[in-house]
Amino acid sequence: MAAIVREEAPPLTHAENEEFLRVLRDVRQWVGREPPEKVEVVFDGVSVEAEERVGRRALPTLPNAVFNAVKAIVDSMNTCATRKGTFKIINEVSGTIRPSRKTLVLGAPGSGKTTFLRALAGKLDSSLKLKGKVFYNGKSRSSTPHYLCPYVSQHDLHLAEMTVREIINFSSNLLGSNNEFEILGDAIERNTDTNKVYKELFSKATKLGSKRSNLKTNYIIKILGLSDCAETIVGGCAP
Repeated sequence: MAAIVREEAPPLTHAENEEFLRVLRDVRQWVGREPPEKVEVVFDGVSVEAEERVGRRALPTLPNAVFNAVKAIVDSMNTCATRKGTFKIINEVSGTIRPSRKTLVLGAPGSGKTTFLRALAGKLDSSLKLKGKVFYNGKSRSSTPHYLCPYVSQHDLHLAEMTVREIINFSSNLLGSNNEFEILGDAIERNTDTNKVYKELFSKATKLGSKRSNLKTNYIIKILGLSDCAETIVGGCAP
C-alpha cells in the first residue's frame, strides 16, 4: 500500500511576515484601496456599578445558604423593604488606547479586567450601570460600526465537527471578512513590473494547499503555526 505524502507548507518567519505586511501596504497603494481604518479609543471617567443586597451572607456555608434563601423569599413577598447598596467595580477610569499599539490590562483575579473591556465594547450585563464616556475615533460607541469595537470572549466556543481551517473560515465570514487578499494577489500577478520577491512572498504567506478557504484564512493559519493541524477535527469534551 503506497503511503500518502503530504507536502508541508514552508513556515513563515517573523521577518518574512513583517515584509509581507509591507508588501500589502504597497500593493494597496497601487490599486488605490484605502488602508484599514485605525481606531483610537478614548475613555473618560468610566465607572461600572452593581447593586447588591445589604445583609446577604456570602460565605458558602449551610446556615448562610438557608438564611439567604429565606431572605430572598421574604423580599419577594415585599413584607419588608429590600436594602440595597452600590458596589463599584470600576471607579472613574480615564485613558487612551492608541491605534496600532498593544495594550496590556493587568490586575488580580476579580479586579474588573473583563468588566472594563466589556464596558469599552458596550457589552456589559444589563444588571450593571455604566457611567462616563467612551469614544472611538472621536465618535460615540452608538455611532461606531460594530466591527470596530467588538469584544472577543476568553472562552472559545467552536463547532466540534469542524476542522481548524473551517472554524477560522467560518469566523472570518461571520465578521464580514472581505476578499481583499484575493484582489491584492491578482494585482501582483497582473503587474509585470512587480518584483519577483513580492510574488514569492505573497504566495508563501497565503498558499496552504487547499482552495476551500480564502487566502486570509491561510495566512492566519500560518502565522499561528497551525499548518500541521489545519485539517484536524477540533472535537469537543464528552458530556
